[in-house]
Amino acid sequence: MNHPGTAGSSHWKAVAAALADTRRLDLYARIVTGAGKGEPLFRDSLDRAEAKSLDALQKAGLVRSGDGGLFPVPEVFSRLLAADRTPRDESPMRHLGPGSSGSLPAKRTERLEVLHHLAGEVFSRHGVLGGADNPAASRARLTEAEVTGRLAALTKDPAMFRRAMVDEGIVRRSPDGSSYWLAAPRPASGIEFAG
Repeated sequence: MNHPGTAGSSHWKAVAAALADTRRLDLYARIVTGAGKGEPLFRDSLDRAEAKSLDALQKAGLVRSGDGGLFPVPEVFSRLLAADRTPRDESPMRHLGPGSSGSLPAKRTERLEVLHHLAGEVFSRHGVLGGADNPAASRARLTEAEVTGRLAALTKDPAMFRRAMVDEGIVRRSPDGSSYWLAAPRPASGIEFAG
């Protein structure tokens, strides 16, 4: 059984089930109230049905025995809340996803991270024309409409991101603006972006 409040734990179901029964809820309330007044309940003062309810409360981690009395375990609730937190998104797309402004990050290292990621997404299916093993191969070129269309699937303002990729030298554009190609590959994983 998972420890109460561990990630991936379904312990919340045991807590909810323990408190869903009115007899157990009543006993839990008496234990909380008694402990709060400095007058804890004692197991030997419980009748048979209450002792059975106490076992369910203890199994759920809501109550502990100590110093001859019964005491609530309030930490069980903070553990359950902590277990439910989703890990923070650390991917470059955190700047573009739901709840974000959808604009370029102000911090240059984060901006470069986002732009390199987007350029990789836009050009990843086109890589190098003629095959990577051919030294005479040339980089794939996309039209402005193709770049903008692919960015539109990833951002709210594809034209702004396209211009920013060019301004940062990640993507190059022909003088007449008819074609774009990847100029600076994304740094290897673990390599910091220059600030």
